[in-house]
Parts: sequence; C-alpha cells; structure tokens
Amino acid sequence: MNKEYLKKRFIQYLFIALGVILLDFGFYFFTNPAKLVFGGTMGLSVILEPYYSKLGTWFTSSIFLWIANGIALIVGGIMLGKDFFLKTIFSTAFSPLVVFIFERTCDPNFFMKEVSIGGYYPIAIICSIVTSGCGLGLALKNNGSTGGMDVIQKILSKYLHVPYSKTMYFTDWVIVIASGFAFTPTFSYHIETVIYGIIGVYGISLIIDVIVLRAKVRRTAYIITEKPEEIRDFIYAKTDRGVTFVDAYGGYTGNKKTMVVCTMEKNEAYKITESLNEIDPHAFCYVSTTREIVGDYL
Repeated sequence: MNKEYLKKRFIQYLFIALGVILLDFGFYFFTNPAKLVFGGTMGLSVILEPYYSKLGTWFTSSIFLWIANGIALIVGGIMLGKDFFLKTIFSTAFSPLVVFIFERTCDPNFFMKEVSIGGYYPIAIICSIVTSGCGLGLALKNNGSTGGMDVIQKILSKYLHVPYSKTMYFTDWVIVIASGFAFTPTFSYHIETVIYGIIGVYGISLIIDVIVLRAKVRRTAYIITEKPEEIRDFIYAKTDRGVTFVDAYGGYTGNKKTMVVCTMEKNEAYKITESLNEIDPHAFCYVSTTREIVGDYL
C-alpha cells in the first residue's frame, strides 16, 4: 500500500465519518425529539423507545443502536462474508458512539426548545431531512455504510435476488408504516406519524440522489432526421450544447438516417422541440428525463 492509496482511504473514511456525524446530529437534535420515523435502525429506536426506556435510564437510544447494529453486523458477517464485515464495522460502531457522546454532553432540545408549537414539526422535518440526507449521501458517495438496516437490506437483496434499491425502500416503508401503530391497551393508528415519515423518506432520497448522483434533472433529445447538420447548427446556436451523431436505419423501409442525441436543460429542450418542425418537418423526436450524468455533457 503506497502513500497515495493510504491518503485516498483516509480521506474516504473522513467523509464517511462526517456523514455519520451529520446523520447522528439530525437524529439526536431533530428526529428523535420530534419522534419522527424515517426508517432504518434509528426509526426502530424511535418506535421502541417507550418500551426499552422502561429498563432504566441507562438504556438510551445509543445502547439500542449498539445492540441492533451489532446484531446486524454479526448476521451480515455470516451471510455476506468477511470482506463485508470489515467494511461495515467502522460505521456500525462509530454511529452509536456519536449518539452516545451527544447524550452525555448535549441537551436534545437545544435547537428546538425555542421553536413555536405551530412551527415545531415543519422545522423538525426540514432539519431532519437535510442533515440525514446529507449524512447518508456523504457516506454512500464514499462507498461507506451506516450499518444497521443497510446490512439487512443487502442480505435481502442477495438472497431474494432483488435490486438493492428496492430492498432499501421496502424496509424503510415497512418501518414508516409500522410507526403509526400504538401498541397500547387502547389500540390506535396515527396517520400523522406515517405522513411525516413518507415526507421524510422522499426528501432524504432526493438529497442522496443530488449528492451521490449529482442528480439535477435534465432532458435528453433523440432526433431522427435527414438533416443532422442543420439541427446540429441550430442546437449550437440556441443552447451551446454538444451533440452526438448515430447512424440509424428504418426497420421497415431500410432508409438510412441519422439520430442526433443531445442532453440539455429542461427549458432548452422546449426551444429545440418547438423549432424542430421548421428545420425538418419529417424528423422524429422524443425527449426523455435524464437524472444521472457522468462527465461533461456540454
């Protein structure tokens, strides 16, 4: 292992640690005080707190997270292998440790105690989404894991042959839906908690997409035409975007044409499609939504 590799790994783990701290910061100061449930082991911690807190004041959220993450880590090591175990152990141990430090040093209501009753939940939801989304995004962007439910999601993905993204949403939605149940003698279901959870999961996923995929929604136009040069020149003049020419053949007629491919901003796509008929009335065009772009699309 050379110095460059060690430096790269150090920076990677530094960003993973920062992501975990942001995630725990949001959980301790906003999510947990407001009793919001966005999935994961932290969501389970909020749901089960009324029950495990009866064991004594020593049994706090950090203790629950250590136990839950530890069990998940051991199961993951058995079912996913040694490499996964070693890669996950850092976040699995570090995340509850950060919560534990917050519990011993900070008032969980420090930021929310002066917030009005009417603004309490909107502020808590927004702050939770931003901190959790940024934290998870940083960890995932640097090939990290926050442990806990991530392990269960990967086990389900591997053994049920289901894409990881689907198992991730499945477990989160199950926990969010379960958060509405009140397991008391007077059984009830609180839809308010579930709605807050749905908003949170959706908002966090958007932020993760922006950080991990640099996802700003754009449009890609595919134009099949006999006048590719004229369309290219028009795109250059109106949008200053690059284009790609692809040879295309009619499946029925066998006629040779050219497909002009260009990725652009949404408003730029409107300019192209509105004027396309003037350049080539026989051109065929379809525009698709593009979320992930790697490299320079200009």
